[in-house]
Amino acid sequence: MIYLDNAATTPVNSEVAQVIADSLKSDFANPSSLYKIGAQSENKINTARRTVAGFINAKEDEIYFTSCASESNNIAIYGLAMARKNWANKIVTTGYEHPAVRKPLENLKEMGYTVANVNPKADGNIDINEIVDAVDSKTALVTIIHINNETGAVIDIKTACEKIKAKNKRTVIHIDATQSFMKLPIDVSKIPCDSMAFSGHKINAPKGIGGLYLKKGTNIKTVMAGGGQEKGLRAGTENIHYILGFTKACEILHPNIKKNLNHYARLKTRLIEGLAQFDNVAVNSPENAVPYTVNFSFMNYRSETLLHFLEADEIYISSGSACSKGAASHTLTVMGLDAKRIDSSVRVSFGVNTTEEDIDTFIAALKNAQEKLQKVKR
Repeated sequence: MIYLDNAATTPVNSEVAQVIADSLKSDFANPSSLYKIGAQSENKINTARRTVAGFINAKEDEIYFTSCASESNNIAIYGLAMARKNWANKIVTTGYEHPAVRKPLENLKEMGYTVANVNPKADGNIDINEIVDAVDSKTALVTIIHINNETGAVIDIKTACEKIKAKNKRTVIHIDATQSFMKLPIDVSKIPCDSMAFSGHKINAPKGIGGLYLKKGTNIKTVMAGGGQEKGLRAGTENIHYILGFTKACEILHPNIKKNLNHYARLKTRLIEGLAQFDNVAVNSPENAVPYTVNFSFMNYRSETLLHFLEADEIYISSGSACSKGAASHTLTVMGLDAKRIDSSVRVSFGVNTTEEDIDTFIAALKNAQEKLQKVKR
């Protein structure tokens, strides 16, 4: 099997799985319980919180554990916007956000907020200055995706946040770091954002665990009430087993971020060189996109057809965002690409275990697909 859809999800690291398995057998006590074994569970969670915080240079009490990045995005977007509704009702965002951001914003529009979208250019990049220009005195929130999940386009969030805060220091900024957490160096002490969402299943931890960075002192309305867990921000008994597994995944990846980026760069170069052999390939990812995600169109072949052809050889890629269920790419649409190019677009995304041999096999499979699908078309 050759798995090239790591932007959708990643295989669980065996060391992470072992940590979870061990915890399932030993850490059964509710962390909110007052007796000794409950306190032991709470202490393990606090140690994990401190560890994860250290990896992005945050304070321990600025990290909240959630079930996924979608939940983290929802908590931040609703909570930050609603906490400022007495003086501001405008939200600024990019036009190529993940549905976990777009959908809450649609709901907030129905609640009376206005939403300004800054779309990417034809090359897939967002102009930071257009985001800043959209901010005014009534802007409660700016929410920005760090790495676009479909094309790998990257936004310089440090510069963007600095410019936004310079224009309106009361505006809060949320970052969706789902595709960049533990893949790019992130230091929240140098990025003037107020919150940041991240996910476990994108970094070789299981589905069902994520996190939220919330800058200390940030005013936020609780939108998920219950037993008061996570300092009252996120109700629900903490999933200690997955929290420990998530932390282990971070411990494995963080020291190797630079090494992994170099690895991805080599893979991307090999892929782009391989794609250059075809006269019907158009690369949709910006040239300056992150090295671990490449979106391209295999013109004249529907992406779904190509996906299933490769699947027969146990080669797995994506026809876009995994959350879109086969719908036309939102990102490529707002980039202004034509329908045929969008309909033939696919995404290849690398993981830590992807090899150059995998890329060569993929390119060979593409040649085979072109030959056989051409015969079918005739």
